Amino acid sequence: MSQEIQKQVEQALMDQSFRAQTLIQLEKDFQRCELELNSMDLNELLTSIEQCISNVSNAQLQQLIYLIDIPEALFLSLSRKETFHQELSEAILMREALKVYLRNKFSEQ
Repeated sequence: MSQEIQKQVEQALMDQSFRAQTLIQLEKDFQRCELELNSMDLNELLTSIEQCISNVSNAQLQQLIYLIDIPEALFLSLSRKETFHQELSEAILMREALKVYLRNKFSEQ
């Protein structure tokens, strides 16, 4: 994702309505992998994602990463870090927020 788009997505995440849409997208994709986020608090999205992905099987995590479309190279580079779950949670949130951002942007046109 380009830095300009990433900044726009980060700015959009400040909006309560956009975060709510992102949460709906997260729930939808997690449910497709038979996973459940522990909290529906919009302000605790990262914590909820991290708690969920740190307690799943490798197969479920791989399925989720594929479904959300996290690049394999990014996943592999993160998997070598001590902060794997935290950074992967951030990547998941940003990817899901990007989906919402693009959907909103193209529906305006």
